[in-house]
Amino acid sequence: MSDVLYVPIRRRDSSGQVRLEMRTLPDGRLALPAYTSPKELARCCGPQQPWMGVDSTGLQEIHRTTGYDVVLLDGRQPPPPPVGDDDRPFEDPLGRRATR
Repeated sequence: MSDVLYVPIRRRDSSGQVRLEMRTLPDGRLALPAYTSPKELARCCGPQQPWMGVDSTGLQEIHRTTGYDVVLLDGRQPPPPPVGDDDRPFEDPLGRRATR
């Protein structure tokens, strides 16, 4: 196995924060999808899926901040949860699109 895993993320928002694509399993556990290569991530999540590479230290930090229960390795992903209000681009009354 590589020293790096590739995790799907949501595109950065205007604050520059990275948001991970986490999943809640049917049994209630929180899962972190992770892939052994960018090619495997694209095969399972699609070629447009944003991602970041993490090493073991990064994986520990993700666990510390999210408390995930399990890592889903090289698995096909269901569609992400619906986009929340914080993820939608801001639209002004004139219909112009801008980010928050």
